[in-house]
Amino acid sequence: MNRRRFIGGVGAVGLGALAGCTNALGTVAPPDVPQDQLDEGGWEQSDRTEETVLDESYGPVNVTAKSTTLTYSDTALAAEIEDKTLGRIDGTLSIYAASHINFDPNLNNLPGDIGRKEVVSEVETQARAQFEQRMRDQGLENVEEVGEAEFTTDSGKSPGLATYRGEFPVGTISFDASGETFTLDVGTIEVAGDLAVWNEGDYVVVAGGAYPAENYAETVDKDLSDAINVTIDVDLGLTPDEYRTEVRNLMAATR
Repeated sequence: MNRRRFIGGVGAVGLGALAGCTNALGTVAPPDVPQDQLDEGGWEQSDRTEETVLDESYGPVNVTAKSTTLTYSDTALAAEIEDKTLGRIDGTLSIYAASHINFDPNLNNLPGDIGRKEVVSEVETQARAQFEQRMRDQGLENVEEVGEAEFTTDSGKSPGLATYRGEFPVGTISFDASGETFTLDVGTIEVAGDLAVWNEGDYVVVAGGAYPAENYAETVDKDLSDAINVTIDVDLGLTPDEYRTEVRNLMAATR
């Protein structure tokens, strides 16, 4: 039996360290995520990390930042697809991650000519690069940022949304039916990613997710004899529009 893991490990698009360093900031509270929505959607927390994400000098002042990140996997969707494919495709198909980032000095009290907008922009630049690299690290190919979309949080922030595309190489899978082995060359399944960074009070929120961007459906015919033909219909039933709406709603509700 051959198996293909979709997105794979728990940190597929987790928003971890953006720059390797240490600082004196204490423990950072986790982001305020919409737990009811996560529970209802079949999401389970798969990771929690604390990292130093920024250590930059702006003139005479050094600004450091530390984050706590929560990562969630859509285990309900993963179980559904594993069951549909008889275990040929397993692993995590959809990931959601959010980070709460604190700063020293306080983001609202930066001295001199240091601007909050400048610091948040630096965090966003590094977050985008890290997000894209994490997608590659989990085996996605041809990853690229493809554009921006309008996005407003439930708290009234309008940071916009960076959108990404990548391809997950599934390749060939095989299964037995009617005493015969059927082989499917699935090729790749397109994956979408969304990422937003915004200032919430005296801290910054980074939130994003990755999810299937297309369905896979195929019909396979095989002649068992001159008189018998077997047709197998394969349809994963993936619903990209619903996944996109769900991930963006989770992002909007996070603080």
